[in-house]
Amino acid sequence: MLAKPRLLALDMDGTLLNSQKRVSPRTLSAVRELADSGVVVALSTGRGLAEIADYSRELAFLTHASLDSGGLVYDLRARRQIHLSPIPREELVACLDAAAAQDAMVHLATCALSVVQRGLIARCPEFNVGVYRPMFERNYTEVDDLRSYALAHADEVVKVDIHHHDAAARDRSRATLEATTTLALADAEVGSLECTPRGVNKASGLRRLCELLGVPMELAVAVGDDDNDLAVLRAAGMGVAMGNANERVRTACDLVVADCDHDGIVEVIERLF
Repeated sequence: MLAKPRLLALDMDGTLLNSQKRVSPRTLSAVRELADSGVVVALSTGRGLAEIADYSRELAFLTHASLDSGGLVYDLRARRQIHLSPIPREELVACLDAAAAQDAMVHLATCALSVVQRGLIARCPEFNVGVYRPMFERNYTEVDDLRSYALAHADEVVKVDIHHHDAAARDRSRATLEATTTLALADAEVGSLECTPRGVNKASGLRRLCELLGVPMELAVAVGDDDNDLAVLRAAGMGVAMGNANERVRTACDLVVADCDHDGIVEVIERLF
């Protein structure tokens, strides 16, 4: 990247957020100052609207986001969707069936809600997402019959997260869905599988944002730490791995910075902007 970048796309968990799921004061100050300078700072996250609600006040200066791993491109300031990519109904059913076969926890992301089967939030440590339990309890919607809800709202579901008991169970779900659907699949956390429509991922979300804002992709910097960031890290003008990133992410990136507990985002801003 020779020209000065004009957009910074930030993953949240393990990137903008530290291991305690907070934005450190130093990182928050640096990101706000960058946004005030005229650079577009956008979220590029697997989280949906309900899952970023806890940060809406401190990140109120942000204007745009690619949410649900590209399934929802959103204008934060106007509070309106720019683009929605729902999962085809038959592939949504395939996700539910694959999850049931592995006794997994399913999370449905719609344009506005994060929906789970009633009773499973209390069990989320079993599915390797215990760190998110407080956020789930605050912001998720529980329903008595998730399958019925999914079918009744199929045109609104943009992402399915399947949280498994272990990585082996996730691999079995992945193999099933790869054989029976055209979904875009991305590993996350210890045993989670993110499912979005074919061609929809964090890279497609960033492309839509760049088109909307008139920013060339080559002048966008993307930062992340996990496999669900790989597409956007490769597509952006520069991909940056956090120090806590896995080896696949590190290999895919142009630069590695400090980890999320040591203000790696501040290093990105100081070195590239």
